[in-house]
Amino acid sequence: MSGLTGIKGRKALVTGSVTGIGHAIAEALGEAGAGIVAHGLDGKEVREVAEKWRAKGYDTCESDADLARPDGVARLKGDLKDWGSPDILVINASIEIAETWDAATLDSLEKQSMVNVWSSLLLVQAFLPEILARDWGRIVAIGSIQESRPNARHIAYAATKAAQTSLLLNLARNVRAPNVTFNVLKPGVIATKRNVAALSDQDRRRAILETIPLGRIGAPNDCVGAVLFLCSDQGKYINGAELHVDGGYRL
Repeated sequence: MSGLTGIKGRKALVTGSVTGIGHAIAEALGEAGAGIVAHGLDGKEVREVAEKWRAKGYDTCESDADLARPDGVARLKGDLKDWGSPDILVINASIEIAETWDAATLDSLEKQSMVNVWSSLLLVQAFLPEILARDWGRIVAIGSIQESRPNARHIAYAATKAAQTSLLLNLARNVRAPNVTFNVLKPGVIATKRNVAALSDQDRRRAILETIPLGRIGAPNDCVGAVLFLCSDQGKYINGAELHVDGGYRL
């Protein structure tokens, strides 16, 4: 993004970077001069994305570590060992299971809690010490509009994303490192692979559009500018922010 400084030469880990919002953010960081990690669950897809990024000249590492597993973060860190430790950590990977309050199962609750909340803390434990030692870092969690407008069909997902935001705000308040910031980006309704089925229902799509003041569904690239700004020198005094990218859907 023109005019932004401080990203070039950094290393950036965006979890879940091979598709959707994570892919758009990682690719933009690579274009801005940061090294980037191709991360996802499908090894073939990870390799294809990594090859595409290397062809563009980006300093790229790859990992298919599963953050739903107790050893997922440790494996991810191991995959980055020879590439380096990230200065920028965008916690994007999440699990969203459609269940109402009366249908939620312990298995789904554990999976969503592990990926959406506890892997966020484990990622911070894995990479924040080195960030603090270098005295520069940016940590951004990708939250959700469902924290303020919870969907009855995604009761556990909404709750875990709210917990993730609490975690980031706790860090923003208590880490107290002058050049290390913690912020949360909260996308609204974004046209990603995850939302294809819901948005293909024209009646439901019209109902959603009626609640968005800008009158359109967001695209993954709509989330890019805000993250780049938060990760740049221009965003260095923004800490503990909850930034909505939702077209006004929260209103």
